[in-house]
This record gives sequence, structure tokens and C-alpha cells, in this order.
Amino acid sequence: MAAPDLSTNLQEEATCAICLDYFTDPVMTDCGHNFCRECIRRCWGQPEGPYACPECRELSPQRNLRPNRPLAKMAEMARRLHPPSPVPQGVCPAHREPLAAFCGDELRLLCAACERSGEHWAHRVRPLQDAAEDLKDIKDALRRVQDVKLQPPEVVPMELRTVCRVPGLVETLRRFRGDVTLDPDTANPELILSEDRRSVQRGDLRQALPDSPERFDPGPCVLGQERFTSGRHYWEVEVGDRTSWALGVCRENVNRKEKGELSAGNGFWILVFLGSYYNSSERALAPLRDPPRRVGIFLDYEAGHLSFYSATDGSLLFIFPEIPFSGTLRPLFSPLSSSPTPMTICRPKGGSGDTLAPQ
Repeated sequence: MAAPDLSTNLQEEATCAICLDYFTDPVMTDCGHNFCRECIRRCWGQPEGPYACPECRELSPQRNLRPNRPLAKMAEMARRLHPPSPVPQGVCPAHREPLAAFCGDELRLLCAACERSGEHWAHRVRPLQDAAEDLKDIKDALRRVQDVKLQPPEVVPMELRTVCRVPGLVETLRRFRGDVTLDPDTANPELILSEDRRSVQRGDLRQALPDSPERFDPGPCVLGQERFTSGRHYWEVEVGDRTSWALGVCRENVNRKEKGELSAGNGFWILVFLGSYYNSSERALAPLRDPPRRVGIFLDYEAGHLSFYSATDGSLLFIFPEIPFSGTLRPLFSPLSSSPTPMTICRPKGGSGDTLAPQ
């Protein structure tokens, strides 16, 4: 290998994937990836696990970080051989990326890496656009969810960091509710299902179950029995005080032995809650209020809409961009970590005016 190639490789190996600068006090995660200690600390802002690796998304139940002293020496060598160049105007000095957002709490410009770092997840962060455009989006979303024709609720994109509550929204969505139950043949061996197939917990021991293609393993997931190929559907899940969960839908034919990230590219559209922030294949974002104890999921197959709501106050948690759904979709549930609090699918009660009961 030529000398310039060696030099370039040294720089790449000595660069943190979060801050995009040379490592400072590098540490290694359980999955073998390295980050600056402060970078991964900010990224893992929640006090309790599981913790997702920012590079491969593998979950770890604990903060197992091991100092990587050889990498620290390599970074110092790279820093001496290739000092950081001056930062041009309009570029973040910490991450060397274009400044593209504004933090209303700290009144400073941010780049994409600043947003991903976790330091600003609880702040009012907006793209560098006119506030008038944001206001127009909110008004349009409110008009759609209040349409008497019950058009699908395209509510404000969460990147606007705006709480959007519409009185009577949850009651409207419940007109599309269905009776969803769990499919035990798809459950990961560590998951424990209730007899009525409405509740799921993650146990400490692995059960001796057939290793069929239908069963999720190693992912701690279980599917609903119901299959959706058209129409509008709504269901609610009691999550209580759990500090982690994942809910959404996936294609019937997904690889259930998937070891990597469960992303839209692989046929999964899920919202993950990890204690202090939400995460999806689109982006990570901070809760704007206390986490909901009950989550509502609304799917409009033909319109390509999938949205998540707090069934407690009717506020939007997250909405995916328009999705061209195809094939059969099924509800997905994952408790992620062990907890005495189960995830429970709420049972529809009586007529259209009734509420949903957790059991």
C-alpha cells in the first residue's frame, strides 16, 4: 500500500463516527464499535437500557464501555501528522458538517451531527426555514385531522418539535379500531405471552421452542395475528411505565432472523422508545412531554400513512413519511427489555362510543 493510502487509512481509523473528529478518550461497545467517551455518553442520554449502538443499532442491556488505549495512541498520532484544517464559514467547527438547523433554547446553529449527538434532543430545534412555513404545515395538518370525511391524520412532522393536540382525535381514530391479538408462532423464545394472547413480557430465560422460519430470533419481537392488505386500522397498546418498547408494522415476508437494524428498507416501520428519546428508521427525537402510558397506532394502507399517538391526551408522537405499502402487513410488538410491566393490547369494548380496555 502506498504511503498516501496508509496516511488516509490512519485518519479514517482514528475518527469517531459521531463527532467526525479524531477520537478523544475512545471506548469500545459490546458490538466492537469505537466512539469518544463523551460522544457515546451524550448519545446514550437515558439512565436505563437498552442502549443502541449508533453505528450498527445493536442493543446492549448495560453501558458496557471498555477503554481503547491503543486507539487513543493512534488518534494522537493522526492528530500530530494531520492537524485539523481551519473551519470554513457555514460549517460546524466540531463536526465539519454544514450548519443546517437552529436550536431555539441555546440560540445557536447546528449541523446534522449536533442533532444526532443527543445534546439537543430535548430542545426546540428547527431547520433553517421561515417560521411561517412551519405554521402553514401545522394549520394544514389540523384541517386534515378535523375533516368530517375522516381523511387520514397527516399531523405535523415531528421534526418541527411542536406538540399537536386535536380534541376528539383519538375518539375519531377509534372508529377504525380492530381486535388485535398476538401470534405465538412468531414470538422470540425469550418472550412470554399471556393466555389470552394480549400481553407480552421479556423473560430472563430462553424457552425451548421450535426454531421455525416464522419465529423472530434474535430480535425480541412478536407479530399480531391480523393481516392487513387494505383499509384503515387502529389499535392501542398499554405500555405503562416501561422504559423501552417498540411498536409498528412489518411486511409478512420479512426476514425474522434479521440481526441488523429493523428498518423500512428491510420491511419494518416501527417506533422505538428508549427511556429518554424515540427512535425510528427516519431519525431520533426527544419526547416533548411525559412518555405516554398508552400508545395508539393508526394505519391507512392505501394512503401510505402510519402514525403513532398518545392515547392519553391525543397528541402525536410520530408519523412516517408517505409509504407506498405493498403486500401483506402485520402489527409488530417488542418489549425490548425485561420489566415487571407487560405490554398489553387493549381490547375493544361494545359499541362505537366505548373506550378501549387493557384487558
